[in-house]
Formats: sequence, structure tokens, C-alpha cells
Amino acid sequence: MSDGSGGQSAESEMHDIDVPRVQWRVMVDGKVYGPYPRAKLLEFLREGRVTSHTMLSCGADTQFHRADEHPNLRWDFQKKPRGFHEKRLDDGEETAPVCNYFVCARLLAGVEPFERVLHQSGKFARAGSGMWVVRSRVTLPQLRNRLSVALRKDEQFVVVNATKGRLAWFNLGAEHDVAVRSVWNSELDLERY
Repeated sequence: MSDGSGGQSAESEMHDIDVPRVQWRVMVDGKVYGPYPRAKLLEFLREGRVTSHTMLSCGADTQFHRADEHPNLRWDFQKKPRGFHEKRLDDGEETAPVCNYFVCARLLAGVEPFERVLHQSGKFARAGSGMWVVRSRVTLPQLRNRLSVALRKDEQFVVVNATKGRLAWFNLGAEHDVAVRSVWNSELDLERY
């Protein structure tokens, strides 16, 4: 668009400006992960992977702030998560269907608390060292939350809902989290595989 003097108008020049996307970094146990785009940060917030006390840095800022005190983040950390008894159902479901789960865990302090949660969640059996199969009406997010309470600091697990083809995990670390997400539900080159 011309301003009559042969040059471009201010409006046109503004459209030509390359605005950098704001990137977020997450600090966990002194290690910095990222940068992540805002959409990924929001995903982490919705899943509960970023909590009020998680340390965040935004853009060119090198200073980290608690998530609930970060000047560039607005999120309701007071919102109560859905209770264990409140099931999240898929469209068209009136009750939670019975599902088969495969659970794989790295447990350092014994399996008893973990297996107690599995027993309270449904019928289960050991499938090997650190592996279980479970049949339950408990939803995948509920099972993930219940099992996460039974873990100690450096323990981790992955749960596959074999009935619905869904995946959940806990405490894998940011790098593994990104790696798993980049594979699960990704497009597959059918000519190659």
C-alpha cells in the first residue's frame, strides 16, 4: 500500500515485521528444559506437569520465576483437579467403559504401594518385573493420578490404555516427555515402514 510519496505506509511496514514467537523455558531440579512455544506450555499446565511452584522463564528473560508469580503468565492454579471418583468420559459415553491397561514402572522402593493402588482400581496381574495388566472402569487420567501418589521421587511409570489406544506417563522428565509426544500419534511414513 502506498502513502502517495512512493513509499510504503506504516500499516504495510508493520505487516512486514517478523515478530519472534515467545518461547518458555522450564527449570526442574536446576536443569533447564525448552524452549517451548506458548501452546506447549499451556498443554503442560492443563496436564498438571507445570504447577504453581514450577520455575519458568519467558523470552529473552534469564531470570526464572515461580509459575504462580510469573508476570507473563495468567493461570488459575487454585482450580481443583477433578476428583478420583469423577470420571472424564469420551463423547457419547454415559458411564466409563471397562478398559484394559498395560502398566510399566521403574520402582525403587518396592511394589506394594503401587500394587495396592492397582488393586483398588480394578483387577490386575503382574506381567513381569515392573509390568502389570489391569482391567478397570477407572479412566486413564484417574489411574495416572492414583499411581503417581504411590511413587517416590525418582520413580516413574507409563500406562497404555490398550482398549482405547491412549498413553499416559509420570515423571519421565522433560526430554523423554518431548520424545514420547513426538512419536505417539505422529504421522507415519507408510512407504518407509
